[in-house]
Parts: sequence; structure tokens; C-alpha cells
Amino acid sequence: MLLADRRIELDARPAPPAPPVLEVVMLGHCPGPPADPARGAQWQRVADDPAVLGELAELGFHRAARRLQEMLANPAGAAEPGDDALRALYRLPLPVVSLSQFRVLFPFAFDTPTDYVSVLAGDRAWLPIALQDFFEASTSLGREQLKLWVIRVPEDEGAAAFLPAGAADLSEPERLGAFERALLPRRAGLLALPDLERLQVPANLPDVPRLRLDNPLPGFLPCGVDFDDEHRERRNADEMVLAQPSQPLPAAAIVAPLARTLARLRPDMLCLLGVPLALPPAGELPVPAPEFLAYVGELVARPIDDGLAGSESAGALRHLQLLYPYLRAPGRPLASPSGLIAGMQALVAQQHGAWRSIGERRLPGRSLPWPVLSQNEATRLRESPGVTVLLRRNGGNYVDDERLCMPCLPLVALRRMNSAERRREHWRSAEVMRFIGWLQRELRSLGERLVFSADRHDARPELALRAFFNRLHALGALRGARPEDAYRLAQRSDGESTLIFDLEIAPAYPLDLIRITFLQDRHTASVRSLLEAVDG
Repeated sequence: MLLADRRIELDARPAPPAPPVLEVVMLGHCPGPPADPARGAQWQRVADDPAVLGELAELGFHRAARRLQEMLANPAGAAEPGDDALRALYRLPLPVVSLSQFRVLFPFAFDTPTDYVSVLAGDRAWLPIALQDFFEASTSLGREQLKLWVIRVPEDEGAAAFLPAGAADLSEPERLGAFERALLPRRAGLLALPDLERLQVPANLPDVPRLRLDNPLPGFLPCGVDFDDEHRERRNADEMVLAQPSQPLPAAAIVAPLARTLARLRPDMLCLLGVPLALPPAGELPVPAPEFLAYVGELVARPIDDGLAGSESAGALRHLQLLYPYLRAPGRPLASPSGLIAGMQALVAQQHGAWRSIGERRLPGRSLPWPVLSQNEATRLRESPGVTVLLRRNGGNYVDDERLCMPCLPLVALRRMNSAERRREHWRSAEVMRFIGWLQRELRSLGERLVFSADRHDARPELALRAFFNRLHALGALRGARPEDAYRLAQRSDGESTLIFDLEIAPAYPLDLIRITFLQDRHTASVRSLLEAVDG
């Protein structure tokens, strides 16, 4: 349409979507065709998508993005080391915004059997099912666009493909393992490992309780009588016999490395991890693995002391949110609850704010919690060692309370508290940990935009901080009748190039006070935020 004698032209275009408040990263298996499992990825789609290549380059994978374009432009060119892994899209963080996009990238993932087969978990990968549950929340309960980063790992590496290395550094992304690469997306706040949980299910753990038949009394029969009554169970010649796989890893080999690495490299992230299953000696249904719960309980009860080995692992438990039980539905095998929980957490953060809990909100989908827990069993797990439990109530699935094993406090603050103080309910709320992580990411992003304005006479950094916390107060994240009652801001300087802000904020619930130290250094172009949750 032309106005004012063709001097003004209106060109209406849709506004760009708002960036997701909470991004999620998932590591898992995407099986390929049986003839060549490594080729189960459509790498041409990635190489022909400038947006995906641009996001890969932003994470530091410039060489991988460039090589994918070269292979697409010249398929008959000379091969280079690492081309097979690139064609299989191994260990590449791929942004996915819908289930259909994932199906296009990995068309065989849902229907191809996996190498590891168990009676209870079946022979299908759990990553595709978790991803389906993740996007179920956005399609069923809202129209917000959620964002998920998918990292495919090789099946032949087993559980080692999911575990972090000892002393990794995020400065060289192309040399990192899959777990460290999952920490690269700057806006990601949740991490899920569904296929690691699948590998922890023992291969011979029974599914349905066996039918016990009465043992008939022995009777005398002549030698010539045929006793084949055609009712005995026979083994077919082609019956599948499960191979003897490697035993599931002990809890110490999984919990401690994950927690320590997150605390060291990404203290703003939270990992969702399902509690492993085990079969009690006199039981017929699986239960939470006693060894796993005992190990976590030992870390929780351990005194936090500098001279005690393992105190860092105990303090870092705040970065793990344990989930139980698992999910299953008619015609669908057992699956991890991490995808459904992460999708609901991302949706609630997008609609209501990162400080909101998913407790008592009905979860979407038709899957049911399995094994079924009573309210007393759920309460025991929630209180000790601290597990987020799914329950079936009033025809729907709910999380009664998001719980952490350890308080969402740094190690320095934990050393000043005794065991009774650390068991306080409001310290172990997972939504508070997500809120603290979101604050760290937002303040870091704000500081990076103002990193060259570190002048103690410049009012822009203080105005930006006040505008940020005023908006939080207006949205209901901070309590108080006025913004002055919700937060306090004090500025100080440590030289001409360093700017320090001391902030105290009063969240709406459940903590009383959070202290934040915001440091901005112009010479080193760095921004840091130190958070501490304390009683008022």
C-alpha cells in the first residue's frame, strides 16, 4: 500500500519471536538403519540450513560448520579426519524447535532397535521419547515456542559417552566431550540424559510379575506312557536370548562427576536425572535402587568441611534434580520422566516466569507413572534424600513438590550451616535453583552489553540494573509494596576499570533474601555475578 503520493510504503512483517526464557539440552541415542547405524542422521539438512550453521558457529564449531558446507557442495571431494562423525552428527549441539524438525534430522530414531536391550526398558532409545514429551507441553498447554538442544552420542561408547572428563575447559569447544559441549549454549538452564538412565536399567529386571503355578504332586506312571500333555512351556529355536551386558555403573561414578562438573563450569545449570531401578529380594515390582539412595543420602548427611574428601561433591548436589518414578503408557515402553518435566519447566518459565514452580500443575500426555507409589512412599523419597516425585491424582499426573537433595546455596554458605539448618524445606526448592541460575544468566548478558561502560561516573550500568529489578518486581518475582522494599543496590569501585554492585533482593517465595555481587571489569572484558541465598 502506498501513501502520501508514493513517498511512503508500508511493508508489514511479523515480529521476531521472543527468545525462550529457559532452554534445555538433551544427550542421547538416535539409532540409525541396521545396515549402518552411524548414518542415521540427515546431515545434509544441517549443512543446508544457514540458521543452524550460524548457531553452531556461535558455540565455537566454526570448522565443523564450514566442513559440512564443503561436503555438501563437493560430495566427491577428498575425505578428512572426522568426516564420518560429522555425517553422523555426533556430539554436535543441534537446536531443535519442534518434534517434526527432529524427525527430519533423525528419521530412524523412533523405530530402530538399540544395541542395549533390557526386558523392562525394551530395545528403543529414550531420547526420541523424551523429546516427544518435551514438546507435548507446548502443543497441549500453550503455543509458546520452546527450544531444545539435541546432542547425539555413539551407542558403542556406552555410558562413558555421557560422563564428563576430569579437567575440561570450555575455551576449546571442538576438543570437548559430549557432556561438556552440552554446557556451551549460553541460555540453557536444564540438562537431561534420558539414555544414560536407560543404560542404568538392569537387563534382566523383570517387567510383569511371573505367574506362579501350583506344583503338582508326583505320580507313578508306566514307562511306556507319553507324558507330553502339550501344556508345558518350550523354548523356541529362534527365541531372543539377552546377552550378558556390562553392569550398570555405581552411583559414585555418575552423581559425583556430573555434580562437580556443573558446579565448576556452569553453576547456573540444573541436571534432571532419574533414580535407577532395582528389584528387591522378596518383591515383584522394581523399586528405587537402595545403593543409589544410600550413596546420595551419605553425601547429604556428610559434614561440609574443607578437610573432608568429597565435600565438593556434597555441595554440588544442588545441581542435580533427581526424578522418580518413570513413565509408561499402553503401547509405549518405559521412558524417562526428564523430557516431560523439562518441557513443563520451560513452558511455565516462558508463561509465568523463571521463579515459578511446576508443583501441582497437571502434566500433559497419556503416560502414567510407573512403578506406582503411594503418598507415604512419595513423602519418604521427597524428604530423604530429596527426590522430585510424580504422582497420579484425579485422573492426571502431578509433581507435588520440586525438591533438591542439597540446599541451593554455594559451598561457602553451606559450611556455615549445620545439618538441621540444611534440611529446611525452603532451601531445597528446585524452582529457587532455577531462579538463581536464570538471574546469573540474565546478569551476565546485561554485563556483557555494558562491559565497555565500566566507568564509576557512568550512570548507565546502575540504571540498567534498576530497570531490570523494577521489571522483576512488577512481574511479581520480588515482594514488597514498592521497588525500594524489594531490592537494595549499592555501587563501589575497585580501581578505574572494575565496577562492583552489591545487591540484595527479596524473592516472592520461598527464600527470604538473595545477595548478589555484580563485578564488571573493562580491562579483562569479563562479567561475574556471585549469588548467595541467606535468611533475612
